[in-house]
Amino acid sequence: MPEETRKLMNKRMPKEKAPKEPAYSDAEFGHINLLATQRFRPALHRIRANWQHLLDWRAGRFERGTDGWLVGEALDQLVHTGETPFRIDREGRHRPDPRYARALGGNRAEDTWMRLFMTSDEGCALMILIIADYGWNATPVIEMKVPDASPDAGNDDQIIYRVELEKRRRRPADRYETRNLADWGANSPGRLITHAIEATAPAREMLMNVGAPTDRLIVWRLAQRRAAYGEGTTGLFDGHFHANVWRNWRQELGFEGSLNLRRLRKTVVIAHQRQPTQHSQDTHDGTYVLPDPRTQAAAQPVITDGVEEAIEAARSSFKAQISRADTTVDQDTPTTSCSDYTHSPFGEQGVPCRASFLLCTACPNAVITPRHLPRLAYLLHVLEELRAVLSPEVWDQDWREPFTRLRDLRKAPDFTDTEWNDALEKTSARDRRLIDQLLKKGFDAWPWP
Repeated sequence: MPEETRKLMNKRMPKEKAPKEPAYSDAEFGHINLLATQRFRPALHRIRANWQHLLDWRAGRFERGTDGWLVGEALDQLVHTGETPFRIDREGRHRPDPRYARALGGNRAEDTWMRLFMTSDEGCALMILIIADYGWNATPVIEMKVPDASPDAGNDDQIIYRVELEKRRRRPADRYETRNLADWGANSPGRLITHAIEATAPAREMLMNVGAPTDRLIVWRLAQRRAAYGEGTTGLFDGHFHANVWRNWRQELGFEGSLNLRRLRKTVVIAHQRQPTQHSQDTHDGTYVLPDPRTQAAAQPVITDGVEEAIEAARSSFKAQISRADTTVDQDTPTTSCSDYTHSPFGEQGVPCRASFLLCTACPNAVITPRHLPRLAYLLHVLEELRAVLSPEVWDQDWREPFTRLRDLRKAPDFTDTEWNDALEKTSARDRRLIDQLLKKGFDAWPWP
């Protein structure tokens, strides 16, 4: 049996567990990816446009008092305080400043803070895109820090990001791992990271300005204040997704079941990357690949081929019986004794076996006793000489399998080295003649001289 097959047979298989959620179908995965893109990309373009407006205002490109200038000043206050300009009424409540509200187009979220900050729904879309692109676990993604960036030596147009991921369930020495992602343009591995940094940079700058700096990559703003997070601006950037976000995604997706980030990652690992990501090879095989229905369906022709290969491997494996008790001479073949030559595994049942006598050592009907060692020792000796002079193609086609069986028998403890050496010395002229005739394919079937 091939060595790789032996290793797989000896490998410990994981205990069968209760079935878990399968990977998404290609259509479901594509729908999720499309919806996330449709949520994140407008946010990126919105924030990019308003950030450029703020840079133009800071550079003095708007005439003072114009709508463009008022919008720029409102954005500047937003990035410094987290709020657009407001007034405090007699009851102490914040009211939008009418001048700025008119220039901004109103006082709705999309007119004010959404100009520079993502919503929780858009932050969720970005997290989904990162998982769908890179196959990372959800927790490391949501806690991911802004990666270090460095230009590629000799290529100023390329940026290389060093992404650090943490997997808490691992022991401390193996808890952290890094990925290098290069951005050289559209569809490059690091382009999504570039977009993520760009879409969230204003929020990080604002948090730094109000004394609550963060290095988280994915940052978004809650739509409403929550008492649990206090009245300050920083409480609106708490860093947690709430139940309503997932409900919205379930309604948008349309197919049965809610958005499941484990299923999403499993789909990426199984159907797209097809290699371990933040887990071992055993976990990849036992937890991700083998239980998946698409893997099982694709495996059917492979299994069929494997069975056929195993049958072929059986032909090259040693199956003859070893006995110290002598057998009758009239049952001998040129290589072994045959206990039943009309029921061979290599031919039609009930008729004399017509297989080559070189296959006797692969037949369970064959019996080898000390009396047969001289011929077998001589046969092994001649095959070793042939191996040295024949081309690999001829050797593999005609002689490799019988040689392998004899070599395995020679290494087995059934007969001692002394017995093998003595047997080779005791080989008679008739033994050598029979073996030479066998190697010249002089025996077609019983009877033999």
